[in-house]
Amino acid sequence: MSLAQTSYQPQLHARDVLMGREPEILEDINRPGIAASIWTRTCNRDFQDWVDSLPMEQLPELRTVVPVHLAEAAAIAACEQAQLSPSPERDMLTGDVGALALIVSKALDVQQVRIRLDVSDEVMCPKFHVDNVPARLLCTYRGAGTEYVLAGAEEDARQISKVKRGAVGLFRGGAWPGEERTGLLHRSPDPAAGGGARLLLVIDPVD
Repeated sequence: MSLAQTSYQPQLHARDVLMGREPEILEDINRPGIAASIWTRTCNRDFQDWVDSLPMEQLPELRTVVPVHLAEAAAIAACEQAQLSPSPERDMLTGDVGALALIVSKALDVQQVRIRLDVSDEVMCPKFHVDNVPARLLCTYRGAGTEYVLAGAEEDARQISKVKRGAVGLFRGGAWPGEERTGLLHRSPDPAAGGGARLLLVIDPVD
């Protein structure tokens, strides 16, 4: 095949991060060039005090794939397994898991989600990386928030940003459909930066 018959197509990269005060910002992950969208909300103060006061063994852990409408029920079951007594703050947690699952469902047009509630006092994913999923929602309820940086700038501490605790980040992954590849990496923070055990919500779309 001659050069006249071929054409070079440069690989497209999504590198922009959008931030907003309303949950609808997460749907903008579908816009061209957007590597992540972040809902810059903050945790309710009573909820923060409650979750920070829990011993590590009572932080709920969860690994499941469920239809979106069962996400809250799965979180309730995880709280009961952890022997967390019913309370308004527990309801805030389980209700939030359900609400964020619905947002993922709407933004990414799926009916099932993979939900994780991860509890750890160690670094979960210490290296900057891209997840091998279409997209991933991350929300830190306790501890330091997820860090992110443009690919190629990992060694420059000035370029590293953080999704604040309670805020919600939706990141494109390596399996995002279409020609655009994400140019944004993320990682778990050093637990020492957040003062101990971390409680992280992870939601992935499931086709």
